Amino acid sequence: MTQIEMHHSGIDFLCQATAWLGQHLAEKWFDVVLALLGTLFGYWLAKRHLEHFVSGIAEKIDAKYLDLNRRIAFRRAVAAMLPELPQFYLRPTSNFSSQVAIAVGEFTSWSIAIDPTHTPEKSMELVGKEAYKCAAELIQKDRGFREEVSIPNYEWQIGIGPLPIGWTVEEPPDLTIFNWDTGAAVYRSALMKETARTTTSIRYSWMWDIKDVPCGVYVGVVNFTIGGAAKMQRTASPVGERLRIFLRLEKGQLVKTHENIPWDDKPTDGK
Repeated sequence: MTQIEMHHSGIDFLCQATAWLGQHLAEKWFDVVLALLGTLFGYWLAKRHLEHFVSGIAEKIDAKYLDLNRRIAFRRAVAAMLPELPQFYLRPTSNFSSQVAIAVGEFTSWSIAIDPTHTPEKSMELVGKEAYKCAAELIQKDRGFREEVSIPNYEWQIGIGPLPIGWTVEEPPDLTIFNWDTGAAVYRSALMKETARTTTSIRYSWMWDIKDVPCGVYVGVVNFTIGGAAKMQRTASPVGERLRIFLRLEKGQLVKTHENIPWDDKPTDGK
């Protein structure tokens, strides 16, 4: 073999080796790229699965948190309403104390977060039922008692007149009852009801339950304003006569009774 033939043979070998190496690297590079794409795709799938899993846990935690706070708010509302149930019949259902209103409002907020169709009226219904249920259980355990239904048995009356033709009522009389001896108000701002009306006069009254009122002497005063053709405004105007509440013995039993005291007389106890 000549030197020239040996030179060409070396070049051919080098070319074949280079081609084989290039083909081998290409195949390996394809495998590397394929493995890298598979790894990235697997990472993306794992990330999506993890995000979905974490999101599901977060939603469950949020739901449990909302439900927990709703239950806590419900119990607070029931606890706030419970002490006021004995006087429930004395005023409208929407006229609870601010403490009860705040507690029921909190329960309503948490309930709406869970169920957008929930309403404040539904809250009052649910809280009221549970409060009455708790009250009944306390009564059974002798840890509470139920007051008798209020039966008003004394009437405060006021007649306004004579009035000129064309008079109007701007502010109807509101009655406040004071203890005559101490000056303390025992009932404030009771809105009196109209009972009779003529062209020249108007009459109002308000019934008072004296069953649980301590014995003593009481006086009622009213504030009112008459407008139109009659310009009349009264503040702390006495209503009728003073009222004396006392106990007396009837058929071997103590009963509470009352009598009116004219303004020119003194109470029988000397005051």
